[in-house]
Amino acid sequence: MNILEIGGLAVIGLACGALVAAGMFTFITMLGIVTRLAQITKTARYILHYESWICAGAVLGNLLWMAVTMMEDFENWGIIQPVWMVCLFVFGGLAGAFTGCLIGAIAEILNAFPIMFRRIRFREGTAWVIAALAAGKFAGVLIQFLK
Repeated sequence: MNILEIGGLAVIGLACGALVAAGMFTFITMLGIVTRLAQITKTARYILHYESWICAGAVLGNLLWMAVTMMEDFENWGIIQPVWMVCLFVFGGLAGAFTGCLIGAIAEILNAFPIMFRRIRFREGTAWVIAALAAGKFAGVLIQFLK
């Protein structure tokens, strides 16, 4: 590959990535997930921080993914492997927390839990059910990760 082909692929990749990211952030914004999360946690004064950290997390997550993908080409990692494993563990935890908040916010916005609880005539213990759902999701991720 020459430099023009590599440059063209880089431009196409960045453009496609920007388009997908814009779509995802539009989805999150239109559903009001970030604002609802700020309301629930009573931290609405930090809404700009939420948005900045979501964008920073997306960028850093992509950079980490690219770095790990490049590191897979090396046969002998040496001392770098434990550092990358810690980074992946932290990133996985934060990505899981974000996904859990996203799923919880979407379910709340769409009134999934109230409708389900009303249909099955469930009156008390909704907090326990939601905590059990979160624990089950966490256990499933751990099982998949440790496979």
